[in-house]
Amino acid sequence: MIGRLPPPWLRRLPHTLTPLHRESWDSYVSRLAKANRISHLVLHEHINDRHRVHPAPLPLLDAISHLSGHPRDRLLKALPDLRTSDLARGLPTACHLLDDGWHVQAVCTLCLAAKGVFTQARHWVPKDTRLCLRHGRWTDTYHTQFDVSLLPEIIQAQRDHRRLVREHGWQTVAVAMRQAAGWCWRCWDSRRFHKQVDRRLKILIPPGGGTYREDPRLVASGYPDIIALTALTGLPASPKLRNLPFTGRDRDFRLFISEVRARAAPGYRYEAAGVADPLVRWIEEERYYRTLPNHPFPMPNEPRTHNPDTLEDLTRRLNTILAPESDELGYCASCGTRLKDANPRMRFCSTACRSRNWRRQQHQRALRDASSRMGKRECPVCGVTWTTGTDRRNDARYCSGRCRQAAFRRRTAVEDD
Repeated sequence: MIGRLPPPWLRRLPHTLTPLHRESWDSYVSRLAKANRISHLVLHEHINDRHRVHPAPLPLLDAISHLSGHPRDRLLKALPDLRTSDLARGLPTACHLLDDGWHVQAVCTLCLAAKGVFTQARHWVPKDTRLCLRHGRWTDTYHTQFDVSLLPEIIQAQRDHRRLVREHGWQTVAVAMRQAAGWCWRCWDSRRFHKQVDRRLKILIPPGGGTYREDPRLVASGYPDIIALTALTGLPASPKLRNLPFTGRDRDFRLFISEVRARAAPGYRYEAAGVADPLVRWIEEERYYRTLPNHPFPMPNEPRTHNPDTLEDLTRRLNTILAPESDELGYCASCGTRLKDANPRMRFCSTACRSRNWRRQQHQRALRDASSRMGKRECPVCGVTWTTGTDRRNDARYCSGRCRQAAFRRRTAVEDD
């Protein structure tokens, strides 16, 4: 008697919609519900109800096909999260299965308006997608989208991000971006090398507007610097620039620091950075990792002799290298090079390293004192703020010589009038 029952069937909705390219199925069902003036929660519950149709519930693909009136093949080509390995056999090669390199993101509202769609929608995009290159809108958020066309460096950073993913893979680039973002945000939180970020924020945030910690405009303002630093320090698949600090030649190290200044941190000084600086910690960690036998990039002209027997030995060695004051005998406490003299009282390899360590301690002490006082000062010309006594002198009134000259011209113009 069960064989005589009618096949599972759902009534087609009065108003149907054409699915967008790579749209997620829940976004399409939500748009269907809104077009038919019903709650999307009710429609989702109706589709997922096991007792909806006798004798068995319909598969999700068949249920959406019955509700929308579109055939299964059209839905499979447009909605990638409905595809399975069995269903994707008869599809074109471009209709591949989704993997971890894809995620759901909001569709650009201007792209939707060009197609006659005036409701919100979400689609599947690669993880390296942050904005719509056609209209210059930041879409990497579920909040309100905003225009970044006035900042061409953000659009160029999106192109560079895609190029890095094509060359090295999204997993490698994701790890590299995490390292570069950690270094950049620590510097910006300490109000260092923040002029470019502040300039972009002034364009993205309207006058009188505020921001918050997870504001996507903060992410967009730092996106170009993070991508630039990712291509420099983070990619193990491009060792040309990554190997510069470890060749042992001063010219290569100076070239590496100049690249850091040009890409992400204008005015960066490695000598005055301090051991807590993220870039200094990365160089020290990488210098040690390159001596391990399983590291893919050893140090040039250095044999791989160190092979720790236990995990405790490796942890002890790392803690010794990363310690602010290294007391290990035989190594300089400032640069980490091996000492020629075996004198146990000797801590530095040269007078330059001793002076560099003293300046580093003075700088860290000034940072601690300034952070405890929380002394902030604002430039009367451009509005940039800084911490007194660290970024600039205690009696500094302007952030740069350009602002000082602009204020002087204003005063002279008023006096002439």
